[in-house]
Amino acid sequence: MIITVIGPGAIGCLLAAYLTRAGEEVSLLDYRPKRATLLQDRGIAVTGEREAFHTPIKATAYLTEISSTDIFILCVKASDTAVVAAKLRDAIPPESHLLTLQNGLGNIEKLSEFFGGNRILAGATSHGATLLEVGRVRHAGYGEIWLGQANGTDSSQAGGALLQNLATTMNRAGLQAQVVDDIQPILWSKLVVNVGINALTAILGVPNGELLKIPTCQTVLDGAVAEAVQVASGCGIQLQLPEEIERVRAVCNSTAANISSMLQDVKRQKKTEIDQINGAVVRMAASLGMASPVNEVLTALVRGLEAGYKVEGGKP
Repeated sequence: MIITVIGPGAIGCLLAAYLTRAGEEVSLLDYRPKRATLLQDRGIAVTGEREAFHTPIKATAYLTEISSTDIFILCVKASDTAVVAAKLRDAIPPESHLLTLQNGLGNIEKLSEFFGGNRILAGATSHGATLLEVGRVRHAGYGEIWLGQANGTDSSQAGGALLQNLATTMNRAGLQAQVVDDIQPILWSKLVVNVGINALTAILGVPNGELLKIPTCQTVLDGAVAEAVQVASGCGIQLQLPEEIERVRAVCNSTAANISSMLQDVKRQKKTEIDQINGAVVRMAASLGMASPVNEVLTALVRGLEAGYKVEGGKP
């Protein structure tokens, strides 16, 4: 299987490393040429509780250097989806499919605008990964990957076959993947997990597991999750609040040492995905006539962190 992973962040590097080690033909696409060269030279090193390994990687910043690809896996930030799609639109084979394995809402819709719904696949993962430096990633929590047709029965048969092949490939690589009939509830459930964990860890500057050690944090977490579940219901996705709260806490436990992607962004003074996660809940709640005070506060606080970023020399 020929795979191109787009985005050399924590999850992108984790996927590329496992799939390459399993013998798949994998390219890692990075928009920064210097970083791509460094990845090409250094390869990717993965550390974790179960194992540690290093693998060479084919990394490039140029689509012209990538051979015909069966599937492009997008691991970029949700805020970058439209920019990446615009660059890919006229440069990839018409038979190629795109899988969004990103956080937040709206990625499927944005990709469909550029490529049509039949070429878009969707996924979610509970693997926890922390990017230590370029090409160095810690597998901080072992989880699963769920794959599905982005647009249900409207998607292509070719896409369905490709998903089954990809799941088999990922399982062979040790990533524990499965194809599901309806990916939408899983995408919403993943959003709920991110709503409960990411902003709080970014604001407090703590790993995921620390949230369960602070009683007041659990109260805020539960409130944010409850609002997201209510919004999901308003959008026709029925999630059970007790189950979702338990799921979020289970993820905190299973990825206790993991630094959430949002906290990683804050530490590096990079734009976060707050607008596509908690901010998305706020916007959708407003459109449905619902209140979302907890997510409003969390969104405002993370935006405040972003506004306070300083560059070298102490200037904003």
